[in-house]
Amino acid sequence: MLGTGSAEEFIDDAEHHNQWWSDGTSPELSQATDLTPRSDFHQILKRTNSHLTDDVESLVYGIYGQTGIGKTTLLHQLAAALLDTTEFPQRSRELEVTSSISPRQVLYIPLEDSLYQLERAGAGITRLEQVIDYFQTHVAPRQGQKFILLDDVQALDLDEERKEALVDIVDEDTYLFLTGIVESQVDLSNAENADSIDEFEAWPILPMKFIDTVQTGVGLGLDLDEAFQTRLEAYQTPGLEGPSPIKTIRDGLSRRSSETSLESAVKTLSELYFDLFDADERDTLHDAARAYLRTGGTLHRTDDPSIRNELSKSHFFLFLYKELAKYRSIQQPENLHRLSAIAATNAGEELQYTALSDQIGVDRRTVDSYLDALDEGIAVTESHDYSLRRYRRTRLYLRNPRHLVLLSQRQEHHGFEAYERQDTLNHEFEHKLARTVAFDHAKRLAFHVGAYDVEYTETDSGLVDYILHRDGSVLPFVLSYHPYTDNAETIAEEFDPESGQHTKSDSEELRALEYNAPYRFIITDSLPKSISENQSLVTKKDDEQICYLPYWLFLLIC
Repeated sequence: MLGTGSAEEFIDDAEHHNQWWSDGTSPELSQATDLTPRSDFHQILKRTNSHLTDDVESLVYGIYGQTGIGKTTLLHQLAAALLDTTEFPQRSRELEVTSSISPRQVLYIPLEDSLYQLERAGAGITRLEQVIDYFQTHVAPRQGQKFILLDDVQALDLDEERKEALVDIVDEDTYLFLTGIVESQVDLSNAENADSIDEFEAWPILPMKFIDTVQTGVGLGLDLDEAFQTRLEAYQTPGLEGPSPIKTIRDGLSRRSSETSLESAVKTLSELYFDLFDADERDTLHDAARAYLRTGGTLHRTDDPSIRNELSKSHFFLFLYKELAKYRSIQQPENLHRLSAIAATNAGEELQYTALSDQIGVDRRTVDSYLDALDEGIAVTESHDYSLRRYRRTRLYLRNPRHLVLLSQRQEHHGFEAYERQDTLNHEFEHKLARTVAFDHAKRLAFHVGAYDVEYTETDSGLVDYILHRDGSVLPFVLSYHPYTDNAETIAEEFDPESGQHTKSDSEELRALEYNAPYRFIITDSLPKSISENQSLVTKKDDEQICYLPYWLFLLIC
């Protein structure tokens, strides 16, 4: 029957994709080791090493992200880092797991680039079980940890029963890595037989954040000193001499911290800016932040800007029209595209749900389902009003700034088509990019500090762009970026944390919270002269403490 290969054919296919069983390496692994690893790779490898050294016998590691974001490359780099027959960059060699695994202990299956694509729905899992059984009984040694890497698990069309079958595959001494497009697709922790697994992990793959892009130095077009990049890594990683300044800042901003810790975090911000970076380094980071607005932290294998743009656009459309629409059973995937284009055109401006419904041509409930799908795919994220006074409105942000360029009109983004800085000035669009990138990084900061979400509110003088809140602890951020720099201090002063209204989980009933915002933050691309002269980022206006954050410094701590 068409599309039903034999078990032998699937085993032959697996042997083709795992040439290291006989040769110790493969062309794919050699190519992967020549590429600069993402920060995500180092985090996943460190977590894997921790589990292995802690004698965790069975692990399921779900890795998810959009089409073309780099999941396959990451799996190839992971396999190369594990094998004792390949060389990997110095940064990872300190881990015990690096270069310690025999080639016959690693199985990699690209599910969308193999025979599984030809199987009818549900049949692929049976063939996969046969291949893994062959790997465990005829390839892998009886003793020692086994690593199974399944790429593009959406090809298996997993339901609850098939997820249980995947869990059954993971026996003792097996680590299973899965990649998919959304978290729920690779999350096996809710399967009925999940208690047979020792540990579950999940990791999203997003465009690289600013600090990681600067550390790698890839794509920014700047000559960054290697020693400077090493210092940046040390600033966010605790060392033998005590906690790092960036970790101190994140911990101090956390909802779990005391007001004293928050003061310490703000003090450390000033020390980081004025003492730990000199004037030349501050200028370099300022230029790096502007370059990041163009590149968005996305790595490419080509330097040709037209090819990079076409790849980015085609990957995003493939993700929307095929992967996300299929997973969420969306009959009109073009509406996902329309909402993404609306997010690009408006870039964080307030929108009415009724206007969105009219423009898309569907009811409010359907709009909500589309936005929920885009949020799950980390493509477009909503920001809601902190005070619930504007509950019929929303603000939409694309999570990849390059998509803002590709989905906006040419007359809007002129001068930003290329990845390198152009002579053409377009401050309006640069502001849109800055606003979008700051929101994306505020979402990452919210994760670090334990905030529920990133919200906004209007004062009489203007917008408080990003509000991080949890259990009454509030961190308000006002964006002051050219050409829109008026009234930032006034807006910060006018912000009333007690205007917050938040409902109980799964209820319309408001929570009784005591809201408190000891500091208000202004994110700016140009520090006031008085701040530089006083050598402190903090100034006091009436009874309010206002902390200025250079735009690049805000991105750096997120």
